[in-house]
Order: sequence, then C-alpha cells, then structure tokens
Amino acid sequence: MKHTKHTKKKLQAGKKLLLCSFLFLLALTALHLLYITDNKYNKDSCDIQDGVLLIDTQAVGSGSPVYLTEGWEVYPDRLLSPEDFPSSVDEKSHITIRIGDYPNFAGFHEGHSPHGLATYRIRLASRQDTGGLVIYLPEVFSACRVFINGREAAVQGSLQPYSPLVRDLTLSVPDAPEIEIIIQTANYSHYYSGITYPPVLGTAQTIHLQSAVRMGFYGLLCFFSLSAALLSAAVWLGSRKQSGRKVYYWLGILALTFSLHCAYPFFHTAGLPFPRILYGLEDGSSMLIILCTAKIVFVLSKTRKKKAAAFIELTALAMLLVSVLLPLFLLSSFPYFIPWYGQLISWYKLGIAFLLLIFSLWGSRGEYTVWLAAGTAVYSAGLLSSVLTLNRWEPACAGWPDEYGTFFLILCFSGLMLRMHFQMAAQNRQLTEHLQDMVEERTNEVTLLLSERQKILSEFLHDLKSPIACISAYLQLVKENDIHVDKKTQEKIDMIEKKYEELSVQIRSIQDFNAGLPHAARREQFDLRKLIQNYYSRNRQDVEVFGPQFLLSLPSSPCRMLGNPDSIIRAVENLIFNSMDFTPADGTITLSLSAEDGSYLLSVSDTGCGIPENLLPHIFDRSFTTRKEDGGNGLGLFLVKTIAQEHRGSVRAESLPGKGCRITLLLPAIL
Repeated sequence: MKHTKHTKKKLQAGKKLLLCSFLFLLALTALHLLYITDNKYNKDSCDIQDGVLLIDTQAVGSGSPVYLTEGWEVYPDRLLSPEDFPSSVDEKSHITIRIGDYPNFAGFHEGHSPHGLATYRIRLASRQDTGGLVIYLPEVFSACRVFINGREAAVQGSLQPYSPLVRDLTLSVPDAPEIEIIIQTANYSHYYSGITYPPVLGTAQTIHLQSAVRMGFYGLLCFFSLSAALLSAAVWLGSRKQSGRKVYYWLGILALTFSLHCAYPFFHTAGLPFPRILYGLEDGSSMLIILCTAKIVFVLSKTRKKKAAAFIELTALAMLLVSVLLPLFLLSSFPYFIPWYGQLISWYKLGIAFLLLIFSLWGSRGEYTVWLAAGTAVYSAGLLSSVLTLNRWEPACAGWPDEYGTFFLILCFSGLMLRMHFQMAAQNRQLTEHLQDMVEERTNEVTLLLSERQKILSEFLHDLKSPIACISAYLQLVKENDIHVDKKTQEKIDMIEKKYEELSVQIRSIQDFNAGLPHAARREQFDLRKLIQNYYSRNRQDVEVFGPQFLLSLPSSPCRMLGNPDSIIRAVENLIFNSMDFTPADGTITLSLSAEDGSYLLSVSDTGCGIPENLLPHIFDRSFTTRKEDGGNGLGLFLVKTIAQEHRGSVRAESLPGKGCRITLLLPAIL
C-alpha cells in the first residue's frame, strides 16, 4: 500500500515537472518571438552616410515608422545649441552610439558618474521633403530641451537650475530634405540618464495608432488586474472562516499592485510632476509583485521548509524597501551606487525566479499545485527574459517580458481562485443538502418520539381514571347513604372530595394538552380558506346558542399553505371558546382570514371585556390564566402559540379593555 502511494506521488511529481518545464520553455519561446517582432532594436535600420541617417520618406509615408536607434552623436558634459554646430564643435569630442548601449552617463565620464549633462544630436536626410512627419520621444531622462532644425521644439523640466520632469513628447518635423535634431539633457536624480529608449519617426497617423495600441494594451492589463483585485477583495471579505483565505488577500494585493504598475504609460503621457516619486512607486510595485507572488506560492504549495520560506519573504520585503527608499532618497546623493543597484535588482530577479519555480514544484503538496506551477513557470520565464534582454528590448507596441509573466500569473491565480470558490460553493451545497437530510431525519425521530410519548401518556391517563372513578363512587355512596360521621371525619371527607376535584381538573388539563400536541408528520398542503369556511358552517349554530353573533370574513381567492389542518382547527377552537367566555350575549365574535406580505392573518376578534394592558404580554405563557377560580388551566392560548410556531408562524394579541380583544395567527403562505 505504501509502495503504491509512493509510486503515485512520484508520477504526480513527474507530471508537474514535465508541465512546468514545458510551460517555461513555451513562455521563453513566445517571449523570444515577441523580442523579434515587437522590438524597436530589431526593426530595419536606415543607412548612415557621413554621419547622416538616410530616410526612405516614401516608406515612412506609407505607414512604416523609423526607429531612431543608430547614428546618435553624444557630447558628454556639454549643453550645445544649434549655433554651436558645426564651427565651434570638435568632431572628435563626440561619441557615436546606439540608443540603449548607455542607460546613463557613467560610460562617458572618467569618474564614471551616472549623473551629469550631455547633448544628443542626429541628422536625417531624404530624397523628398518630410512634410507631415512627427517624431515621438519616449521618456528623456530627466530634464531636456529639444531643437529641430535650429528651432526650440520642446522643453521639459529645467536644465539649469536642475528640475526633473519626465514625459513622452510628440513633435512635428518641418518640411525639409534634411533634419537636425539636438537634445540637451541633464540628470541628477534618476538612475537612467539621457535618451534611453529609441525615438520613433513616422506620420502622425502611424505614431498615434502605435500609441493607441500601446495604451490599449496597458489599459487591458490595468483594468483586468483591477477587476481581479476587486473580485479577490470581495471573496476575501466573504470567506472569513474558510481555508485558503490568505490566497485571496495576497492575490488582491498582487492584482492591485500590478494594476497601478501598468498605469505608468498614462502617467508619462500626462507628464505628472514629481518623477522621482513616480519611479520609486514603479520600482516598488515590481518588488511588491514579487513579494505577493512568493506569499501565494508558499501558501498554496504548503511547503514544509518554513525557515527557507521565511528567509525568502524577509529578503523580498527588504528588496521592496530598498527599491522604494534608494530611488527616492539615496541615489541622488550617492550616484556611484547606481550601477551596483542595477546589478542587485537583476541578480535578485534571477534568483527569485529560480527559487519560486523550485518551491512551486518541490513544495507542491496541495491540490492546486498544477495552477501554481503553470503560473510560476511563465512568471519566472518573464523575469529571466527581462534580465537577459535588458537594454536590448524596447517594445514597439506592447509590454515588457516581466509584465507578460505577471499578467499570466494573475490569470492563473484568478482561475485558481474561481475554482477554489466554486469548490467551496459546491461543498456548501453538499453540506446544506446533507443538513436538510439530517434535519428531516431528526424531525421524523422527534415526531415518532412525541407520538409514542403521547400514546403512553394517553394510556397512563386512561389507567389513572379507574382509581379516581372509584374514589368518586365511594364519596357519592357516602353522601347517598347519609352515613353519620363525626365532625372531624366529615372534614377529612370534604378534604378528600376537594382534592379529588383538583386532581380531576389536572387530569383534564393534561388530556387537553396531550390531545393538542402537533403532529409534524401529518403536514400536507391545503386551502386554509376552505378549511375555515367548513369550520364556520359546522359551528355557527353552536356558538350562537350561547348568545353572541358569530361572523365570518374570508378573501375571494384560495389560500394555499402547508401544515396540519387538525392543529389549525384546534387553535381556532381554543380562540373561539376563549371569546365565548368573555363576550356578552348581545356581543359579536368575528372569524376572519386575509393575506398580507406572503403570510395569512387568521384572526378571532370579539366585543367582550378585553384584556388589561399589563396582562397582554403574558396571556400566551404556559399555565397563565385569569380564571383559576373557574377551573381555568392556562393551556388554551399556550396551545395556540405552540401550533403557530410549529407552522413557522407567530401569534399576537390586541385589546382595548371594555371594548374587546383580537388575537391573530400569522401563518406562512405557499407562494
């Protein structure tokens, strides 16, 4: 048996490993295809002749954008204006670069400081005029001034004194066969500097279409993730006593964080102020996504390596703090740490990708590990690809590798969450059905027990009548024979007679109560209106013999309900007899039935003496009566309340002393 279980576990582990490996390789393949097809650096580059980029205007005009990755001249530590070219500029003072090779200014300085100043220059030429073209500049870090053909085209932030502002720029290109673009940049706050992402040249329609596709892509990621976050929050709030609740909590934070992370293109387009805070939030959201993923992996995998999991969570939390605090407060003061910071983030992503993948497989002891392994495999592939293609992949229309991986991870976890929720709902339905069966079974048992007890009590009362009848007979014999006894003996005989009468009253009370016990097993559907009509027809003359006028008020339509007709009639009888005792001969007793809000109101009202207000709350209590001297036992109205409750209803009383009383049963209808 143990060998079979061990073999089964090995097969399951092998299947998970095979699935995870397949998805990991499939994700890498898909990301590689995106790297080829949606990468500005892999698009066809233009020829460069004597430092001038030759543009095919006809191709650009037909909708093919040009990604300006090659042919950029960089003049480090200098802010050059159009009038500085070409006479006052030494041709050897610049470096010709490819955009993306230098993410900051560290490679341009002897001291390797990533901060400083620089001027970027590119010259474009075409055989035809460039009328109707625009240039798109994404995120020039961290302040810039743009000149096109000697004229100032845009300014963002301030170069001197330095004040950062980062946003995407779309600028018109003048109608000329040659174009010179000069961009002055400065950075003393961010770890990126200058032009990091390739600008795009094309028609206004092409640029706007590309921007629309990009915004639509990030809008999809943003709003889908926000919807997943709201759904997770709703499930988390509604599952307080259910297992796996932590998964919903961390999934909600993960989806909400990713939604905020994917909003950065909208922030850059709008040109929001405080770029240092925005980039701190962007970096922090990436690290928080990793922390949430680790939490979910450890919860679902049910890993036994608690210390290892705690260490990884602590490391993820530390990296979250580092990614927020360093860009906000330290990198501007200690710029030489920027290269180390970049290396730290890259190695951390590689390490966490590997560890999460291992834990999702190695610690997989839960029933949801297939989903977990699938999501983690693709997410890890995204992290790996983002590190390996750093500064070599700039998406033209869509997103970055880690964003694809995170989105797939949220899809998997959302599907897993729905599956868990549906399973819990199915379990709740099964429990409810099982509970209903148990309730019916216990109800039948109680009904049988009550029926047996009722029979035993009836037999006991029947047997008790014989000796009591003998006592009555002997007392009657003494009275009829006029047996002379002394005074003391007569007192004892009178006491015996009094106790006999009390005992007879108690036995009759027990008989009445025993006869009025409801029989749950005898429930059936019936027309309450017809039942009351028949009762009224049979008993009208009997009631009016005692003097009061007996009236009836019924609705025009049938009143279907589920219950015991005999019990309902017994309740009505008790109410009618009660009213007869307190209603004068010239008074009125009214039996009425009406429907209201899914219930039937069955009422007996009279014009008798009424009930004092201080007694109304107690009239339905067991053994409460105002007629003890007349032999009242206080069980009639208590039986009425019991019958109402057995039918899942209630009873209420209204009275005006001296004017009458009205008692109403509220009984549920069959809708």
